[in-house]
Amino acid sequence: MKKRWPIAALFTVAWFSSYADPFGTNLTLRAALDQGAENNPRLQAAFHRWKGAEESISVQQALPDPTFTYGYYFESVETRVGPQNHQLRLAQTFPGLGKRAARKAIASAMAAGYEENYKQEKLDLAFRISRAYAELYYLKRSIDITQERIRLIRDLERVARARHSAGALMAPILQAQVELGRLEDRLSSLKDLRRPQVARLNAALNRPADAPLPWPLELPYARIAPDEAALLKDLERTSPDLSALVWNVEQGLQRVTLAQRERRPDLTLGVQYIQTGEAAMPVSNSGKDPILGTIGINVPLWIGKNRARIASADFERTAAQLTLEDRKQMLEADLKQALFNLRDADRKIDLYQKSLIPKAQQSLEVNRKGYEAGQLEFINLIEAERMLLEFQLAYERALADHLIHRAELGKLTGIDFLEGASHATH
Repeated sequence: MKKRWPIAALFTVAWFSSYADPFGTNLTLRAALDQGAENNPRLQAAFHRWKGAEESISVQQALPDPTFTYGYYFESVETRVGPQNHQLRLAQTFPGLGKRAARKAIASAMAAGYEENYKQEKLDLAFRISRAYAELYYLKRSIDITQERIRLIRDLERVARARHSAGALMAPILQAQVELGRLEDRLSSLKDLRRPQVARLNAALNRPADAPLPWPLELPYARIAPDEAALLKDLERTSPDLSALVWNVEQGLQRVTLAQRERRPDLTLGVQYIQTGEAAMPVSNSGKDPILGTIGINVPLWIGKNRARIASADFERTAAQLTLEDRKQMLEADLKQALFNLRDADRKIDLYQKSLIPKAQQSLEVNRKGYEAGQLEFINLIEAERMLLEFQLAYERALADHLIHRAELGKLTGIDFLEGASHATH
């Protein structure tokens, strides 16, 4: 009899399988970035906020809706031509000179600011994805390197046992077993760390925390040398974060303009029709159903209220300007730190790849030969192995940090430093 799977189990398998499809067996940074840009709800919210603000421009520059008024006489007004029973009125208000233009300018500045916020949200998302991807990559490399070291120590333990059977001391065997225990404990911790690391990347991709993700098999690496002075000079132009604040200042200026123009009266034009019934005595129909043209203006009489409106708008403009200045200073400081971190990661990559790792490998080989020849203690071999492990992990850490700092640089400047990257090799 065939074993049948519960329906819930089949749905679960299908559900998780649907999330593995975008990446297959090879998770790349570009695939993760594309997936996040397409599905992240926070980014989509910023996009819809921007588009909604754009639609609001037409609303703000349009005339107010006309007003239709219907009046019913509960007690008819008797006139020579007959009783007045109903009254109909249609009126259109025309805002004071320049008000509609100011409102349109405010809405346009708001939409432009939301567009810059959307661009910044894309950069923030790319940074979060790149950081999570780099950490997951570093975790994979840490597991691989630790497993290599475990295999090495087991091989060294066999050498120590062979020497012990030939009459050497047992201490090297115990030292190898202690080192093995330390490395195996480290390996267990690293493997347990995969789940939260995957959950962090899945969160940025708008996927369930436990949705399966393959290991990153490559790390995009590109050595860049950005011009710090040029980046700082162009920061207000290239950074969406600062551009959004610039548009906030523009909004403030236009709100001050609108507040000043609110002192200008609005004009209301209308037409009124009065329906008149039949008169008791026959009379001429001339003027029986009168039609009236009306005109009205609002009177901005309260000087204190007008001054307060202008002062309030001016305070908001000043606050927006000060916020821009503060953010620019903070952004410049963050940019300098990111450039230092990038240079430091480059320096470490060169140091470990070209100097320290080759020397540590050579030292391990020399110590191994010396131990096998009975010229060096086993502890020297263990120390050489630990040094090589430390340098290899530091190299992988520098590679991961380099990617994170490139993404951070893009987040700060609005310039893409992730494109055109080569792939790190090992």
